[in-house]
Amino acid sequence: MATLNKKQKLFIVQSLAVFNTPQETVSLVKEEFDIDVSRQQVESYDPTKFAGRDLSKELKEIFENTREEYLSQPLNKISGANDIVQLKILSDLLWTKKTM
Repeated sequence: MATLNKKQKLFIVQSLAVFNTPQETVSLVKEEFDIDVSRQQVESYDPTKFAGRDLSKELKEIFENTREEYLSQPLNKISGANDIVQLKILSDLLWTKKTM
């Protein structure tokens, strides 16, 4: 398991807060920092998961603030549940299709 510095921990927390999956976050960490982390290690930075139950108060607050900010974006005002999340998923699928 990789030992993470504060910048890397913040990156993971913020990635999870905007609804990236643990696997997506693993890939993003590899791209951004060129280090290998496991999905389980990443999950420990998600306070909404059992694995993240012992996350520090500081990182929990950052997670909550990031998620709140993400969900309060204007696109989220479209009728329907979590449209911003659905839009991100569709965008990711389109990007994947274009790069195949």
